[in-house]
Amino acid sequence: MIITVNTGFKIFMSDEEALVSFLNGTFRLEEENRIESVTVKSTDINIAFPTLQPQFRLDIRAKTSKGACINVEMQKARPKYFADRVLLQHSAFVLQSKYEWNEEHFGDLNAELSEEEKSKRENHRYEIPPTYAIWICDFPVGKQEDYYGTWAVRNEKGLTFNDKMMYILYDLTKFTKTIDEVKTVEDRWLYLLKHAGTAESLPDFNDDVIAKAINRLLVNRASNKDLEKQAANMVMTEEEQDFLASIIVKGRVEERRAMAAAMLTEGDSIEKVVRISKLSEADVLAIKESLEH
Repeated sequence: MIITVNTGFKIFMSDEEALVSFLNGTFRLEEENRIESVTVKSTDINIAFPTLQPQFRLDIRAKTSKGACINVEMQKARPKYFADRVLLQHSAFVLQSKYEWNEEHFGDLNAELSEEEKSKRENHRYEIPPTYAIWICDFPVGKQEDYYGTWAVRNEKGLTFNDKMMYILYDLTKFTKTIDEVKTVEDRWLYLLKHAGTAESLPDFNDDVIAKAINRLLVNRASNKDLEKQAANMVMTEEEQDFLASIIVKGRVEERRAMAAAMLTEGDSIEKVVRISKLSEADVLAIKESLEH
């Protein structure tokens, strides 16, 4: 059985070697234009949106050796206002990238500056690093006819307003290539993502990076911590994920209550039951009282 939900996606895409391979395939880069290395960064976005709870947390965030900032998202089901979400999330991503770009190029933003430094900073006030969003969608993407689409702000003649911002959307429902039709690195990754949930085994295409990714995806190779994360993500929406997480927590509490009741029946002390069950003393006393009645 293969892990395919978001946590599994993060398990293999957060590996730098795999991410480089995937990005070179996604951007269809060859030879001197290829990405040589990436730095996987914290997925948290520090830009505050007071009306949004929780704040944005990205699936995969990285920076290439040439300074491009990239966000990769895996979406299993189409959420409400999907296009709005892509734009809003990317806006936060751009602001976060701009903040980090300023820190990298200007150091301490609160430091005393010379007139020359002030002038330099003013000249770059509105400069942003290249920021690219890649969305891998396991549902039909509206207005996109193929499995691969590049989106940007363009005018009526198709001229791009700013090539530093681009959205790449994959529609896995339209990726129908068979194993024999898989030719490129991009094809290999898409085939892996498309079939990981249904295939008993996956081809590695004689690609060492792909082979390592498959090994990381196998359930029997995953750590208990990873598997716990899977349970909270094996649903279709974030709201359902929250609901399932609450069920898991409730289930664990009920297990502890059952254990406490068994220990009390065996005559164990209140202190011991509290220590072993991790329940509060008040909860244990309430269980004891219910057993006596």
